[in-house]
Amino acid sequence: MGMGKLIFGTGASSSKDYSSLKRVVRSVMENKIYSFDTAPSYGTESVLGKIIRELSCEMELDRETLFIQTKIDPLQMQESDGDIRKYVTFALKQMDLEYFDSLLIHWPIPEYFDRTWESFVKIREEKLSHKIGICNVRMRHLKGYLGADSIPDIIQIERNPLRTCEKEISFCHQHGIDVQAYSPLCKMDERLRDNEILKRISEKYGKSVGQIILRWHIDTGVTPIFTSTKPIRVREYASIFDYKLSKNEIKEISSLNIDYKMYLESMSCPGL
Repeated sequence: MGMGKLIFGTGASSSKDYSSLKRVVRSVMENKIYSFDTAPSYGTESVLGKIIRELSCEMELDRETLFIQTKIDPLQMQESDGDIRKYVTFALKQMDLEYFDSLLIHWPIPEYFDRTWESFVKIREEKLSHKIGICNVRMRHLKGYLGADSIPDIIQIERNPLRTCEKEISFCHQHGIDVQAYSPLCKMDERLRDNEILKRISEKYGKSVGQIILRWHIDTGVTPIFTSTKPIRVREYASIFDYKLSKNEIKEISSLNIDYKMYLESMSCPGL
């Protein structure tokens, strides 16, 4: 996949029904965004697969153009005691795919993690997924994964200017691990929306604050995963590739960091 791209996420804040989601995904693909993120708990795997298949045929896009990523959720890890292969093959069938481009552990529950990761490594060896990775990790976990036989290709973390994760990102870049950011706009928290630094930079480039934040992610080597139910918002967020932020502007935006987190691991993954 590489850096300098956007991923469209079909999470909690996106449309779930066929017609609404297809309208948004059409806008996504018309704006040359061909990367998609889903998960069993989002309830979008099947409908997203159908929509991508229809629009790819209509737009004459081959499979190699697309980047399709899903996850294994905690319930699946628990039910299978980490032997998650059947869930992967079921998801592939649901989405009418021969392989995933990326498969992630959604929440690395400690008691099931090692066995699940062993299954992930086999999944990659079988080419059922080209890349494997882990969501919701901290620095202490990353150091531990380096001692394993197989390190993640990708990590996905909550990241935005209020939570810059500089240590984690630096570590990943040093070790060839791609970083994805979920909630990259922090739901346009007023501390970002009304921030004078961001407003000044947005006025300079003639862009919205949201566009500036997404550009900041890309200019710091991170792939942002955005969601929207509005085609007009998709077009806005896709229009961030005609400029780059200066080093000083990146530093100014990163200075907003207060280690603020919207989704606490202790709520979704006790013991992490």
